[in-house]
Amino acid sequence: MKRTLLKAFLIIPVLLWLLTGIQPAFCSVLLDRIVATVNNEVITWSELMNVIIIDERQSLGGLSGEAREKKIKEAQRPVLNNLIEMKLQLQEAGKMALDVNVSEIDGAIQDIRTKYNLSEEMLINSLKAEGLTQEDYRARLADQILLQKVINYAVRNNIVVSDKEIEQYYDHNKGEFDTEEKIRISQIFIALPRDSSGKEAAEAKAREIAQKIKSGENFAKLAGEFSEDPSRAFGGDLGYISRGSAMKEIEDAAAVLKKGEVSSPFWSPAGLHIIKLEDRIEGGGLDKVRNKIREALLQKAFEGRYRDWKAGLREKAFIEIKL
Repeated sequence: MKRTLLKAFLIIPVLLWLLTGIQPAFCSVLLDRIVATVNNEVITWSELMNVIIIDERQSLGGLSGEAREKKIKEAQRPVLNNLIEMKLQLQEAGKMALDVNVSEIDGAIQDIRTKYNLSEEMLINSLKAEGLTQEDYRARLADQILLQKVINYAVRNNIVVSDKEIEQYYDHNKGEFDTEEKIRISQIFIALPRDSSGKEAAEAKAREIAQKIKSGENFAKLAGEFSEDPSRAFGGDLGYISRGSAMKEIEDAAAVLKKGEVSSPFWSPAGLHIIKLEDRIEGGGLDKVRNKIREALLQKAFEGRYRDWKAGLREKAFIEIKL
């Protein structure tokens, strides 16, 4: 289980096979050649194959012969494209004089150990199971940290979402947000007697039901047994109700209840009610969703600018593909 959880970190990302220059033993039998030149660096066939074998490990696992070769061939171009993009970004980090220090790598390792509750020995054993030394692993983490730094510096940190943009998004997309309070209640209802003499009997019945609820009996079961409302067929569940759509007496009783609480019996013009607050959805409004909208707009802007930034790196670069 620990080994499975660590997959994403032991090879983060899998494309970093290229960046460390470390190759598994099986690649030594391949006839190596250059498949791409990226400015002053090259990507070799064995490096590309390392990534494909790792990246497509699951899909290749049950294949052999022509089917396996076809799958590998289909993956060559997209994987090579990813390798080129990573090369370009790391080269850009070098131009910006960005680097990674030992404490940052140590911190990343500690974060991983904490997240997965790993001792140092467990982490080392997991690395060995993947054929990695601690030095290999630290080199890959360093590359990952450096990639994050250059992306943040060149793209993410330059994105600002104004309050006006947030307000405009909210105005144009109000349907995405709950703009009014809603409550979900269940009730046990006893209809108003035709004459005043029946009120005492109704109240006695309601008190008896309330006592059963306090004793721990199931509200929905009691509603099905005693309620005189059509909702009895659903355990008294009235579904979600918007503020202003229910009788004032019901809304007033629900207003003081916490989720899961049951009211005392109370009268309305229709009769006696005992209600249970099943759920409450707080009203929306811009202030309650401002941060959510900001994050969504930031992410959308980042995706567009990151894509444009990568395209710009390619336009300025010397790239020769020989695949």
